Amino acid sequence: MFYDNIEKLEKIEKTACENLMVASVNSATTEKELQQIAHNYRADMALMVGVLREYKELVAKLQEGDSNGT
Repeated sequence: MFYDNIEKLEKIEKTACENLMVASVNSATTEKELQQIAHNYRADMALMVGVLREYKELVAKLQEGDSNGT
């Protein structure tokens, strides 16, 4: 699994947090800055969806194991 490595998770978290900090849109934001924000959003969201899907599968397997008495 890609997301079972704490260092990789920390890298994703750091990148997402950095991108959130620069994504504050205000009246001084240029089109070029908005394009970078949009690019970061698309990249970060793809990673987040991957993490969520993988953990959803893990939770489903755990629940399945609980219902089977294991």
